Amino acid sequence: MRTFLRDNSLTLAFGAAFLLALSGQAVVGHIEFNEQLAVDDLYPVPFGSYVMSSDFAVDVTENWQSE
Repeated sequence: MRTFLRDNSLTLAFGAAFLLALSGQAVVGHIEFNEQLAVDDLYPVPFGSYVMSSDFAVDVTENWQSE
């Protein structure tokens, strides 16, 4: 196990950074999306529904495209 962690530490670190960034984008995007729904007098959506929606997918792909 120690050899695996040492040999793959860079991959694991970048993978963790990627997951943290994607999670942060999901949380902030969900908050913003629900705020926009509130402005339009619509009901907020749950986090899971937002993450599975096309709105989240578009935001992620646009972010990747800009990088």
